Amino acid sequence: MTKLNMSLKINKKNVLLDRYAGEWVAFANGKVVAHQGTLKRLMEKVKTLKKVKKPSVMLVPKRNEGPYV
Repeated sequence: MTKLNMSLKINKKNVLLDRYAGEWVAFANGKVVAHQGTLKRLMEKVKTLKKVKKPSVMLVPKRNEGPYV
C-alpha cells in the first residue's frame, strides 16, 4: 500500500500537511503559521501572532479520511 502525501500548493510551493492530520491549520504569507485541534483554539492562537492579519484556515483530514469536497 502506498502512502499518500497531503499537500497544498501556496505561491508555487508545496506545503506538506501530513503532520497536521486531523487538526485545524492557519496559513499566512505562504506558510503554516499555527495549528490546533479545534477551530476555537486555533483562532485564539492566531490572535496572539504578530503580523498575521487575515489567515486562511482549513481542517486537514485525518489519515483514514478522504479529501473534503
